[in-house]
Amino acid sequence: MASIESIARVLGITVKDVERRALRALIREELRHIRAEKILILARYGVREFSELWRKIEEGTIDDTVAHDDIVRLDYLEHKERELEKILRELEKK
Repeated sequence: MASIESIARVLGITVKDVERRALRALIREELRHIRAEKILILARYGVREFSELWRKIEEGTIDDTVAHDDIVRLDYLEHKERELEKILRELEKK
């Protein structure tokens, strides 16, 4: 298996740059997974955003007991998405 040092040498960049690029790629990939899961959950209820889902629950169009697990999961996914976006912005400043 290639080491970070050998990859950096082949690419002509520093080890730190390899690590930074790898972290950005990893975070972007995780964000893609999170966003895809959110889309799948929201599509179940025929909405595009968490706020739309919540509005339908408040209106009584969707039963909150039926959607409870999805609401909890969406809340978690949105929190994780915000955290990863913040980290990505910090990495892109460097």
